[in-house]
Amino acid sequence: MIAGALVLLVVAAASVAWKELRFEARREAVAQAPFDLLIQPGVSEAEVAAVRDGLSVGFQYLNTQMDAGVRQRVQVRLAHQDGCEPFTSPAGPPTGWADARRLCLNTKAPGWREQFADDPALASIVAAHEHVHNAQAQLGCFAARDEHEWLWLFEGMAEHLSFQAMSRAGRWPDARTVPLMREWGAADPDLDQLRAYENGGAVIGDAAYALFHIATRHLDALAPKASAMMDFCRSVGRGQPWHDAFEQAFGLTVDNFYARFEQNRSQLIAQP
Repeated sequence: MIAGALVLLVVAAASVAWKELRFEARREAVAQAPFDLLIQPGVSEAEVAAVRDGLSVGFQYLNTQMDAGVRQRVQVRLAHQDGCEPFTSPAGPPTGWADARRLCLNTKAPGWREQFADDPALASIVAAHEHVHNAQAQLGCFAARDEHEWLWLFEGMAEHLSFQAMSRAGRWPDARTVPLMREWGAADPDLDQLRAYENGGAVIGDAAYALFHIATRHLDALAPKASAMMDFCRSVGRGQPWHDAFEQAFGLTVDNFYARFEQNRSQLIAQP
């Protein structure tokens, strides 16, 4: 048992050391926003500009519209030589990860390359998406991968708010959002009902994220105020059970929302 525990400690220490030390990069601050960029060789200036824009727009939106801008500085790694997680290839997933004070975007990951090639604004949205996770973590409602109770809303919040932020800033036409979610597979017949994705499902990929986005967009339209999602996050962060926090923030029960969403699901996805 002692030997096994020692191995786990060594692995954990190696993971921490990798995250803290193994990242050769030039440094750059983002003006008027709490981000410190670490940019590896091979990341293009156009990619840096897209990330900088997405982070700035996301921060300003959360700060002014949600009163939920991060209060602690965030280290942002733009990876090209290294992966975004310990011992992962820079050419493979994940495209990004974030916690309270760190964010990493893997510019060699297939997902990043495809998004950036399609439209640099989509790369900015990826950066803003990960920054929403920074805000969730600083507010206390961030969950580890195996501890999710409301995964669809956790990821749907990051998806919806990042697109909304870019749209409000004039960087993304909102009319393109729902059609893009259809392209990503929101109407995939293999997707289950929304309630099936409370604890998992992100590994399904784009189709699941598209469904989470559509659901959260619908929830936002029903919310009594603009800050409802972050109010929910704060309540969860204070230890309130998520069903109670949901009803308090959105004015309807989780079961009521599930019923309404499934009743309107196909129409919401089909909207222009």
